[in-house]
Amino acid sequence: MKLAGALVGAIGAYFAALPFVQSLLPSEKARALGGPVDVDLTSLRPGQSRTYIYRGRPMIVLRRTPEMLAAIELTEQRVLDTETADDPDYVSTKTRSIEPEYLVVEGICTHLGCIPRQTAATDGQAMIGDWWRGGFVCPCHVSGYDYAGRVIKGPAPRNLPIPRHRFVGATQLIIGEDDETSA
Repeated sequence: MKLAGALVGAIGAYFAALPFVQSLLPSEKARALGGPVDVDLTSLRPGQSRTYIYRGRPMIVLRRTPEMLAAIELTEQRVLDTETADDPDYVSTKTRSIEPEYLVVEGICTHLGCIPRQTAATDGQAMIGDWWRGGFVCPCHVSGYDYAGRVIKGPAPRNLPIPRHRFVGATQLIIGEDDETSA
């Protein structure tokens, strides 16, 4: 009789504790925010960028034109952060990308965490200088980044970070995974 009472009490305690334990687990929304983001590149036109949210942070995907790629070479001597150790091994050091046509960077200014905006050459020259060929400008303190996400005008101290990502086809990108984590 005592054994049966203890067994019923243990089962009751187990079921009573379930809601408490489940409340400590991440919600469905939190799990979704932490998961990889699938990006369909078919509607992204050359010269256009879009922002996607990965782990609560904005990720900028830019489809570069041949002129944008040429502008990267023109800003080479102005790069303030030449350290590339934080860049994933699978990106080109020249374009900071897997595929030269597509740039994928975390869209948070490395100065104070503002959101830089894609800015054309003509629009940014008054803020950055006559040499500006376009890229991203942080509107708060006017830090400038080129089309490779490299800082070329401070006060931002570092390049825009490159998140883990991989291509799964010519028009499909996954942010939050790379080939090493998916193997």
